[in-house]
Amino acid sequence: MINVDIKLNDDGQVTDVIMEGHADFAEHGQDIVCAGASAVLFGSVNAIIGLTSERPDIDYSDDGGYFHFRSVDTSNEKAQLILQSMLISLQTIEEEYKDYIKLNYK
Repeated sequence: MINVDIKLNDDGQVTDVIMEGHADFAEHGQDIVCAGASAVLFGSVNAIIGLTSERPDIDYSDDGGYFHFRSVDTSNEKAQLILQSMLISLQTIEEEYKDYIKLNYK
């Protein structure tokens, strides 16, 4: 199962996201849950880097299964909008494939 830990501040702004694990929905290379969740996460981080002045601190595993980004300025409205959009997309995946991906708000 993919676990996505989302840390929010008191105002509901995203400060940290950790995605780890594997969906195991299908064989490697055929797993639409993993592909969808990864595309949403990577696309969002790339959008933050490409469309804002933010440069999040990123850690990841070379062989997959772990990605962590943090240090996004919570006062950057454009970055926060991208992050909120990311959460909606991940929630949509979770609603359809709840046995394979879980969002945990902290």
